[in-house]
Amino acid sequence: MAALPTNEDILRDYFDSDDDISEFEGFSDNESDIYIPEESSSSENEDSSSESERENDDNWTENLRGVRVEPFTEDTGPVFPDDFDVATASAKDYFFLMFSEEQISAFVRHTNNYARWKIAQRGEADPVWYEVTEAEMRAYLGINIVMGINEMPSYKDYWSKNLFLGNEGIKSVMTVKRYEKLTEYFHVSDRENEPARGTRNYDKLYKVREVITMAREKFRSNYRPSKNIAIDEAMIKWTGRLSYKQYLPAKPIKRGIKVWMRCDSETAFLTDFSIYLGRGEAASENGLGHDVVTKLTRDIQGKNHHVYFDNYFTGVKLMEDLLTQNIYACGTVRINRRGFPDDLKGKLRLQRGESRTRQKGNLTASVWQDKKPVAFLSTLSDPRLQVPVTRQHGRNVLNLTQPHAANEYNKYMNGVDRHDQLRMKYSVGRDSKKAWKYIFHFILNCAMVNAFIIFNNESQRRNSKKRFTHVDFRLELAQHLIAGFSGRKRKSMENREVVHEPQNFAGHESTHMGTKRRCRVHMNRKERKETVYGCKVCNAHLCKDGCHFAYHSAQ
Repeated sequence: MAALPTNEDILRDYFDSDDDISEFEGFSDNESDIYIPEESSSSENEDSSSESERENDDNWTENLRGVRVEPFTEDTGPVFPDDFDVATASAKDYFFLMFSEEQISAFVRHTNNYARWKIAQRGEADPVWYEVTEAEMRAYLGINIVMGINEMPSYKDYWSKNLFLGNEGIKSVMTVKRYEKLTEYFHVSDRENEPARGTRNYDKLYKVREVITMAREKFRSNYRPSKNIAIDEAMIKWTGRLSYKQYLPAKPIKRGIKVWMRCDSETAFLTDFSIYLGRGEAASENGLGHDVVTKLTRDIQGKNHHVYFDNYFTGVKLMEDLLTQNIYACGTVRINRRGFPDDLKGKLRLQRGESRTRQKGNLTASVWQDKKPVAFLSTLSDPRLQVPVTRQHGRNVLNLTQPHAANEYNKYMNGVDRHDQLRMKYSVGRDSKKAWKYIFHFILNCAMVNAFIIFNNESQRRNSKKRFTHVDFRLELAQHLIAGFSGRKRKSMENREVVHEPQNFAGHESTHMGTKRRCRVHMNRKERKETVYGCKVCNAHLCKDGCHFAYHSAQ
């Protein structure tokens, strides 16, 4: 049997063949099919690269690459006065961060002026009316806060003799007739200087313009929003006739006054708002949605915030304009919007969880198939990034992926909705024939929600309850505004327990004493009742509410 050739023999035969033996004289001058590019300078490469990028910046492309998002480095959270102490501050202290205390004095002046004018118009005196004081105005606002928590079919039910309807606390503050008169003449603007309808400086919101200006200034100056911000619309319920009343069938409140709101997505704090006055407002060629977002983001330009809004506002022009102001944005979009990629407008026939993305510079357009296709525009999302997400399909759980834009939108878009839930939960205000009162109640509610959000996040005060809820906050605020006021004159009410401000009395503060001992007031009455609260100034244990006031008022 012949021996098999070795590897060495095979290689020798391949390279040392005797056929057509000739010495190697180098490569021929004939052209080769293989293209070898000539070396180019680095500047030429950069020019070529930049031209390619400019082409991608001007046109939608499938070639996806990362986006440039500058870091957010601003300070965030509430801005407290120098003398504000989070260890002892009450609900009233937080509320007056959001609602000017001087504004209540203005309410007193405007209400008395309006009452005098109204009485003069009728030509006869009002035998029941007498001028309101600041203490009574605070108590009136406090009563309305309590009514928002404990809602009754009619305001008269709070003064009912029925044991299950009447509210003894409200009865102790004022009579039902006095409440009716205050409600009748209540005013928050200067009636004498109100422009007449049809004049050049006529303002549809004049009756609440002063309060609107005050609240917007307070919301913006006393709170610095976080990186993520949501812009959306909300509704103030109103069913009467009004030139700027809106109908939104998709909203819980379908008929009313539309408000554009900008909220912190992290905390739901309302940082700015604008009331929509209807089509009479002059809109630019870019459309109403573009104008609203531009107006509400004017004070945060250049800070690298991330702003989220829905398809009512989103458009290519808006996203590009915000980007020039160092504001990154993300939102759902209607695919028929001008500038949206043409190849994403048709039926893409995607499976659930699939998506298609196009890019133009920092701007990305995506269509993601959930139950239905959803389109997004974003200047803050990496178009190459897919985020896992789960969906329930019957009893099965589907593990899908979604574009980064969809994930960020779902995470941060709900700031306005969360604020609205808090605002409408214990809403202040009774039915009225005046639309401006509904706007005033809206602002008052928003101020209380903002105050509660800051209290909930920042307060270090020890409370009697482990969980100090939104209701507890509003009740404490109402109690502090009423602060022992009683306008009743009947002798039968002299011995009735009135509502007092428990936290402070003439510089003496009700605090946690650390140990439980007998209350000094009950001890003097030869009654046994123990409490952990008291006054450290007087070194006396006192029950938090009535006893704290009774002990110090007797001294």
